[in-house]
Amino acid sequence: MASVVIAEGRKEGVIALAGLESVGKSALFRHLTGNQTGIETNVKGSTVVFTRGKLKRHSSAEVVDTPGIRYEDDSKTTQMTMDETEDLREIILVVKAPHLKDELLLLDEQLDLRGKQVTVAATHKDRYDPDEEEKRFIKELLNVPVIWCNSRSMKQDEQEELWEAVRSSSRWNLNHHLLTFLPTAQKEKQKHRLEQLLSKSLAGPLLALSMVIGMFAFPVFTAYLFSSYFQPISEKWLVDPLTNSLMNVPGFFQELLIGNYGVLTLGWYSFLWAFPVVFLIGLSVSITEETGVQERITYALTPSLKKIGLTGRDLTPVLTGFGCNVVAVMQTRSCSSCTRGACISMISFGSACSYQIGASLSIFGSAGAPLLFLPYIFMLLIVGAVHTRIWEKNSIPHSSVCSLPYLQPITWRGTIFRLKGSIKQFIFQAMPIFIIICLAASTLDYLNVIHDLVVFIAPLLTVFSLPSDVAPGVIFSIFRKDGLMVLNEGKGSLLHTLELWQVFISVYLASTLSACLVTLLSIYKEMGGGHALKLLGRQMMTSLISTWLLAMILFALFN
Repeated sequence: MASVVIAEGRKEGVIALAGLESVGKSALFRHLTGNQTGIETNVKGSTVVFTRGKLKRHSSAEVVDTPGIRYEDDSKTTQMTMDETEDLREIILVVKAPHLKDELLLLDEQLDLRGKQVTVAATHKDRYDPDEEEKRFIKELLNVPVIWCNSRSMKQDEQEELWEAVRSSSRWNLNHHLLTFLPTAQKEKQKHRLEQLLSKSLAGPLLALSMVIGMFAFPVFTAYLFSSYFQPISEKWLVDPLTNSLMNVPGFFQELLIGNYGVLTLGWYSFLWAFPVVFLIGLSVSITEETGVQERITYALTPSLKKIGLTGRDLTPVLTGFGCNVVAVMQTRSCSSCTRGACISMISFGSACSYQIGASLSIFGSAGAPLLFLPYIFMLLIVGAVHTRIWEKNSIPHSSVCSLPYLQPITWRGTIFRLKGSIKQFIFQAMPIFIIICLAASTLDYLNVIHDLVVFIAPLLTVFSLPSDVAPGVIFSIFRKDGLMVLNEGKGSLLHTLELWQVFISVYLASTLSACLVTLLSIYKEMGGGHALKLLGRQMMTSLISTWLLAMILFALFN
């Protein structure tokens, strides 16, 4: 009878999935709703907004996937979850089976559970599956439905068991001290060899750093080989025929389509060089997230990151920034308020998004020196770290109890889903904006406005021993980082007039002078206008000073 009353009360209700990070809430959300959003995500802090969906078995009820909780933490996501669950009547507590006692103690302390309808889902039973006697004792002590499952790959009977447990949820009336009588988790199954290596004090950070380099070096190098091979082929069979066929159109339209900044010339180069990078880095990042490797890497690097005012968990948004800075800025919601500003600063300066990587790789390749990409990325990270340390010196890394994901096999459905999102974002958001940049640049060039802008900032460029022709790349990179692709005008004719060190300085200045406008808008929405303007001013100052120092050093070395 009680279950009937609960079911009726649930018709207009909301059920929250709550738990620590990396326990499998998003995967359970998928099984409960059939919604593929966030499918089997296995990266700490991946849920930075609430995901909502209707129950498959009860469409009038709503399930909310909340961000993971950290103990004694002041991150925005932890506060969001506590606020969301405060007024809800029904909660599914998601905990790791090997740490059921410890995690329930933390959740009971953090959340106001008394009087709420509660179901407990203990995930990762492949790591620890109690015997029937222990399960019975836990259920009797908690007096609420408890199930054990593997959330990443639930069988049909396990999904039925989960649904029945949700239907029969019971009121949580436990005194906190009674939870201490829960069985202490027995020793887990043997850790994965990679988990053991990454936990070593000396070998762990070195291995983690090597893996980070590999995550990006291999995709970028492969993308370069692909693009450099297909560029001459595409010029012969696509670009040149189109250019010849449009030679007789009116001057203005000719400029828009096949001019120095034309949609069919410069726009094609942007796609050819950026898309392989977006695809391969997206695949690399998706795999490390789905398997849990990414979070193990960030945890191993925490001691080193603390020296610049960051923690390992702050590295996750920084790494995400190599895909998209906007998504990375949103992910900083999972950072402590003590380090969030420092993390955003590092993303803005040091995280080269996929489009920036593709554009810079294209420019270095067109200049005949693709290996310049390696010192370029190195300088972004080093100067970005120094920049963050100087301007965010009051950032104090806050240590909190966190839950590391287990290393698990790749789930290709989740990997492909995440990759499809990156590709759609590139095709339907990035490319249209770049086409607009091409049209704007062509129009401004046709009206001689670019010439006037070049004259305006030429004195600044002479300080760095750069010619005024570099100005358009600097200007348009402020709108979007792949805007620096305009340096490829005339199929790279401008680049061939520059010394290699000037090419390097030009790309570095255009990349670091400012975050792109879309990223700045995201920072404004997350942190406020004052913070965005302050960050912009600081970044410009660091960029100009570091560019001048680099220019002086390189000029002295190569002249």
